[in-house]
Amino acid sequence: RQVSLKGFTVTTLSPHADQAKTLDLIDGIVIRRFRYWFPSRFEKLAYGSGVLYNIRKHPYAILTIPCFILAEFLWACRILHVNRPGILHTHWLVPQGLAGALLSRTTGVPHIATVHGSDLNILKKYTFLHPVCRFITRNSAIITVNSRYMKQQLLAVSPDCEQKVQVIPMGIDPVQFGSGSCTDMKQRHGAGHLILSVGRLIDWKGTEFLIRAMPAVLEKIPDTKLLIVGTGPERDTLIRLARELGLNDRVVLPGTVPPADLPSYYRSADVFVLPSINRGGKTEGLGVVLLEAMASGCPVIGSNVGGIPDIITDGGNGFLVPEQRPDILAEKIVRIFTDTELQEKFRRNGLISVHDSFSWERISEHFSAGYSAVLEQGGKKTSGMR
Repeated sequence: RQVSLKGFTVTTLSPHADQAKTLDLIDGIVIRRFRYWFPSRFEKLAYGSGVLYNIRKHPYAILTIPCFILAEFLWACRILHVNRPGILHTHWLVPQGLAGALLSRTTGVPHIATVHGSDLNILKKYTFLHPVCRFITRNSAIITVNSRYMKQQLLAVSPDCEQKVQVIPMGIDPVQFGSGSCTDMKQRHGAGHLILSVGRLIDWKGTEFLIRAMPAVLEKIPDTKLLIVGTGPERDTLIRLARELGLNDRVVLPGTVPPADLPSYYRSADVFVLPSINRGGKTEGLGVVLLEAMASGCPVIGSNVGGIPDIITDGGNGFLVPEQRPDILAEKIVRIFTDTELQEKFRRNGLISVHDSFSWERISEHFSAGYSAVLEQGGKKTSGMR
């Protein structure tokens, strides 16, 4: 939306989902959702916790992949033919980036590729796909990545694209998390001190190490509760771990919550923790939930892995801790609980970080500058398609 406010006409092509409109207009942005399976209730490949998790949850969804790729490609061709945009901007290297590179190669429309993380993890894992990655980067005018870590990972696969790579993180709307009414989640859950973690419950999120930190926290701050918001394949394992550690009434896993309720969780918490780890190269590309917590005025702690150090300056706007070290994590949590001056410092500096570097207004300036540079090089003044 912020990009469209800067004078660019944006048409977005997205997968269809059950009950969704195939053509929509939101905030002046045309949204086309392509059908890839019938009936629509079986379109389970996209959205939610991601493609890989969706396939594990709905194994039949793997059968829809060829139709998904074909439908996306044909719809992109149609929009390019009818709208004649000046830029084709794809998100995720596979399959969208590959489609964008092929279309750019055949039509001459400049292509911008955005890497988010899990897409690059797939390409890194399977070496036979490395040439695919290099084909995409060769046929892209700009490649954006969401953190310095992801830039390093991309260059490890496609080292000749360094001059094209720009680090542009994903952003948030600070107003969404910093204003409005707030339900007291501490009171609702009977907590004197509240630790919050939000995210998919998958192995590399490292949530188990946050649970393992709880006995040491409770030894110093007995009225503490831990809320773990989200769902995923590790949920049952995490519940069993909490039970084994005798934390049944101290660790709460409410599942997913409506997005409108998330600000209340963030603003009620005394500290937000993202304990991600690096597991076989899979780790946090950036950590947008940290930005949401900061915008809500909640002190944050994150593991020193992946893109998290792009957000947290250790001791400045939060704490960075070594991965898989529940002892150190517990120590930092207790320190925030017991040091009111530190709490205020992290709140104040966190808000400044979000507004100065991670608001959609600021992020849109970076993307708009990239669009303008590409259009100027191509000598065109037409619209962009994402």
